[in-house]
Amino acid sequence: MKLLKKVKNLNPNEKIIVKNTFWAFVVKGGALVVSLFTTPAFIRYFNNNTILGVWYTLLSVLIWFLNFDLGLGNGIRNNLVKAYAENDEDGIKKIISSGIFAVFTVAIALTVIGCLLLSLIDLNWLFNVDETLISYKTLFLATILVFASIMIRFFLTTITSLFYALQKSAINNFLSLCVSILQLLFVLVVHFDNPEKALIVLSVAYLVISNLPVVIAGIILFGTQLKKYIPRLKYIEKNYIKKVMGIGSVFFVCQILYMFIMNTNEFLVTKLFGPQYTTDYTFYYKLTSLISMVITLAMTPIWSVVTKAYVEKNYIWLNKLYKVIKFAGLGTIVLQFLLVPFLQFIMDIWLGSNSIEVNYLTAIAFACFGSVFVYSSMLSTVVCGMGRMKIQTICYGIGVAVKLLLVFVLSKYVNNWSLVVWSNVVILLPYCIIQQIDLDIYLKKLKNKKQQEEVEEYEHI
Repeated sequence: MKLLKKVKNLNPNEKIIVKNTFWAFVVKGGALVVSLFTTPAFIRYFNNNTILGVWYTLLSVLIWFLNFDLGLGNGIRNNLVKAYAENDEDGIKKIISSGIFAVFTVAIALTVIGCLLLSLIDLNWLFNVDETLISYKTLFLATILVFASIMIRFFLTTITSLFYALQKSAINNFLSLCVSILQLLFVLVVHFDNPEKALIVLSVAYLVISNLPVVIAGIILFGTQLKKYIPRLKYIEKNYIKKVMGIGSVFFVCQILYMFIMNTNEFLVTKLFGPQYTTDYTFYYKLTSLISMVITLAMTPIWSVVTKAYVEKNYIWLNKLYKVIKFAGLGTIVLQFLLVPFLQFIMDIWLGSNSIEVNYLTAIAFACFGSVFVYSSMLSTVVCGMGRMKIQTICYGIGVAVKLLLVFVLSKYVNNWSLVVWSNVVILLPYCIIQQIDLDIYLKKLKNKKQQEEVEEYEHI
């Protein structure tokens, strides 16, 4: 009863966070649990860790294309939050129509470019897999199918952006849960003795499974809450495309740089050390990232709320939120390292007879990686919500250069794939320190300014 009373006394922004965070833990948390069951199922499905490593690498490489939306999804999201806060109905119509048109245009262009590039690349060389294990024809067909599914999802990011802008992030989490469950059911039910056939059929299934829930959600959304905002050609305006892309271009640069930092791990492990080690990387990553993923769930609804509070100049409350975020981040770091001693026990239960022997130096590397990942993500949520990403862009830019230099040079002398993990720690840690110092100063300045305005207003009365 006391808890319910406290919730009722929260301000509107806090109620949004509590509601969406609760459902994020329930729904997305369920998706994480399902994904853990999916990994052993994948092992049995392929019955070959090298091909499983190729599948994980294939997904990680092609998902790079999702970062080439020029940040339009986030541009739509931030502009819509502002338009809703200002009750600008005409602006909402134009932002949605213009944003969707822009994303569709980019998606078509990328599809053409991507197909041309894939037809010119030796995919067996790219994924470091012998043609006797997977033929070029099979690998090319699987790659094209997965690429097609990624491009469809690329366009559908506009739907997920709309849910975020409407403060309904829990729905996106529910859609992720649906995808995870469908994928798990597929690999549990379907079996093939031929690994090449298994790869092709899974690629086809992935195309349908990863996009169908979002398509259905989009149809329902525009048939109900956004019925009067259904995209129309007459609402597409050049100024609004520029408006969305204005913020979007900044997000684009950050996304591309962040992609080279975070989404190249599987590829670098596969290319420099072999696809079988990518499977080991995935085992470690899925377990050690559980804690950071749970905290990230709580952060999912905060981005749009930060934008809303920033537009409303609710700086005092924004400062309080920022302090809570920092405290939660430090608590997460402690939990990351507390997990390390139990990793072998958990790995054995999770993977059973397919378990691997845990290297605790590698486990510590992942604990450090998880710590800087979650803390940087929490800080990024605040700066992205405010559209203040200059430091992020600079640090990520330097980080990309440092990572590639470290990995490619040191891999000649260090024959250990955990080098890739340590490189992420080295480049994300400075960003966490610099970004926090800047946010501390900036938000304190905004808070003092707001308090001074309130004092002056009171004295004027």
